[in-house]
Amino acid sequence: MKSSTLLLRAIGTTALLAASISCTENLDSSAACAVLCPPVGGNVQNTTLDAVVLDTTVQALSGLGAEPGLLLASRGDTLDTRAILRFDSLPTKFTPTGDTSQAIKSVDSAYIRFRLDTSSIKGTGPFTIEAYDVDTTANDTSTAAVLALFRQDRFISSEVFNRADLKDTVNYFISDSAVLNKIQNAQPLRIGLRLTSPTSAQLLLSSAESNSPGTLTFRATPDTATARISVSPLSSTPTNDLLLKAHLSDYTVVAKGPPPGAATDLVVGGLPPRRAYLRFDIPLNIIDSATVVRATLILNQLPSSGFAATDTLRLLPALVLAGSAVTDPTRAAQIATDIALDTVFVRPGETGPKEVELARAFAIWRTQSADSTPRAIVLRAAREGLSPVEVSFYSSSAPASLRPQLRISYTPRIPLGLP
Repeated sequence: MKSSTLLLRAIGTTALLAASISCTENLDSSAACAVLCPPVGGNVQNTTLDAVVLDTTVQALSGLGAEPGLLLASRGDTLDTRAILRFDSLPTKFTPTGDTSQAIKSVDSAYIRFRLDTSSIKGTGPFTIEAYDVDTTANDTSTAAVLALFRQDRFISSEVFNRADLKDTVNYFISDSAVLNKIQNAQPLRIGLRLTSPTSAQLLLSSAESNSPGTLTFRATPDTATARISVSPLSSTPTNDLLLKAHLSDYTVVAKGPPPGAATDLVVGGLPPRRAYLRFDIPLNIIDSATVVRATLILNQLPSSGFAATDTLRLLPALVLAGSAVTDPTRAAQIATDIALDTVFVRPGETGPKEVELARAFAIWRTQSADSTPRAIVLRAAREGLSPVEVSFYSSSAPASLRPQLRISYTPRIPLGLP
């Protein structure tokens, strides 16, 4: 019942949001949508409010393995991420052409085929990808236990790629004997991938969550006429959490990341990805009895001189659709829909005010009671979970001159009259 209610709320709100677009596209044209949009009447009034009543940083995704990509990064002493792939169900038999089923007694030309986001490549190469056996009986969510297995006695194989080798599709060859050993001993093949390079480097691989997982493929005989066998990632554990089990077919682990900012800062992006949640208290006369011409959230950015200071993060505001019954900001921040046409581009090393347009949020809030739907938004990265870049802003606990503010331009609403 609760899921159905949330779905209906989301559908209805999205429809209202779409309907409001025509009334906010061109604020300077009085001739546009004369019937659908009430005319602006009276003088435009401007006000700047300290309207934030709650702001905090929350986790962006629903848990380990929910990333839409697998990030392999080796960026000095600031970022080190690894990729884990679980092939827990390996075939033990194959059928040669025109023959009967036979046990697999050899493995030939084994590789994992990935889709690669070439626009996210960083570094000039060469890029070395190392593979390790990370099968363990430790708790599935213990990334420390998995990272401890990236050691020499667990080493499987490695392959070197030059920059020119990295195309949209990459075949990563691994040890045939390692695959065969797992098949013959009925053990899962759980592979940990690590990237090394003489310089700072980064690769973004496709994942199961993007519907394009890395696929293990091999032949069961050296005969090239034999059809290749393909195996998709699959996790058999944990048995008591089906959603987590699905996510853990492939996932990213962070071995080392940039130091976290102050607990009072508002952080967007990074790995694991985070969002900024902001709830407002806005005067009823502006929500209910005025036409909002423009609404701008003004944030003051904290500069970062460390990791990825000159990289760019695309910042997007999203309208929180969760009702008042959802009191946890982390949960509420996941139930949101984007409301911006234009992306705000931010670099971590910058400082000073940044402006985020929120006029469309007001069009929705006018149709809903604050008691049932809090006036809240989240700020998220456009490439959330795919990029390690993060930016920080001062929160409402900062000195008055640095706190988030709402600058609103509005005019008294004139009722729509039809002849």
